[in-house]
Amino acid sequence: MMNDNMNNQWNKYFFGEPTEEEKRELFSQLTKDEELKRDFATMQNVVGLSGLLPREDDSLKGEQNLEALMLRQEKKQRKKQIIQFIRYASSAAAMIALTWMLAWYIFADSETLSYTEITVPKGQRVHLTLPDGSEAWLSSLSTLKWPSVFSSDARTVVLDGEGFFTVTKDASRPFTVQTQKYDVRVLGTEFNVYAYGNSQKFETDLLSGKVQVISAEYPEETITLMPNEKVSLVEGKLMKSVSHFEGKEYREQGIYDFEEKPLGEVLERLEQWYDVSFVVDNPSLLDKIISGKFRQSDQIETILKAISRAGLFEYKIISLREITIY
Repeated sequence: MMNDNMNNQWNKYFFGEPTEEEKRELFSQLTKDEELKRDFATMQNVVGLSGLLPREDDSLKGEQNLEALMLRQEKKQRKKQIIQFIRYASSAAAMIALTWMLAWYIFADSETLSYTEITVPKGQRVHLTLPDGSEAWLSSLSTLKWPSVFSSDARTVVLDGEGFFTVTKDASRPFTVQTQKYDVRVLGTEFNVYAYGNSQKFETDLLSGKVQVISAEYPEETITLMPNEKVSLVEGKLMKSVSHFEGKEYREQGIYDFEEKPLGEVLERLEQWYDVSFVVDNPSLLDKIISGKFRQSDQIETILKAISRAGLFEYKIISLREITIY
C-alpha cells in the first residue's frame, strides 16, 4: 500500500517539477521494491498516454468511456488498479485526457508481464512515453504494443502503422521496433517507421544515431542506416537512399505539409490515415505532381477539395469507405 509520502512523490514526479535529489530518492526506493517498480512503470504508461489531443468535450466523453471500459474488464484486480491510478492523478487536465484515453487502453495479462496496446483513432495522432523514457508519435490508425516493464537485455515494441520514435540511449538493451516484415533495431536515436500491415509500402527514415533494418523472414537481409538516410521496400527489396524527412511539423502540430509529391503517394497516405479506398479511373493521374498542406484532423472531403483546386483531378465520394478519382 502506498503511503502519503510516496503518493506525494509520485504526484510531483508526474505532474510537477521534482529536483534531481528528489528523483534520486524516488528511484532508490523503486529499486528496493519490485511491486512498486512495476506499478510505477504502468503509471508512467498511463501518464504518457494522457497527452492525447485534449478537446473541449473530453470531460463528458472521458467519463462515459471510462465507465464502458470498466464494464469490459474481466479481472477485478486490474479494475482496482486503474481506479487507484486515477486517484493519484491530481492534475485536472491530466485526469480528463487520461479518462478519454482509457477507452483505447487494453491490458493483456500473463503470469509475469502485462502489455499495453493502443490503436489511434481515425484522423488523430498520439504522443506517448514508454517505460524506459523513450517517446513515440503514432499516426492515425496505427497500433503499438509494448510491455509494462522492459526486460533486462532488450526493449521491444510491436508496430502496425506509422510511428516516429525518440529512443533513450541504453547500450545494454537494444531498442527494437517489430513490424510485419522488418525489425528496426537501435541503441539511441530518432527515426520514423512507416509499416502498415495492409500496405506493401515500408520505409524507415533516420534523423540521428544509427539503426539496423532486419528482415523478419530472412535475418541475414540487414541494412544499416546513418543519419539522413532512409530505406524503402522497392519491388520486394530494401533500397537505401538519401532521406528528406519532412515530418517535424506533422509530428508537433498534426500538419502534413508536402511539396512536389506524386498524387499516388499522397492518396496512399490518406488511405492509411482515414481508412478509405481510392479508385483511380486514369492511372496516369497517380504520377501528377502536387503540393499542399492539411491537418490530419481535417475531414477527408475538406482535404480533397484543397488538393484538387489546381484542376489536376476530380473526385466523387461513393461511400464512407470508397472515393473515385478521375
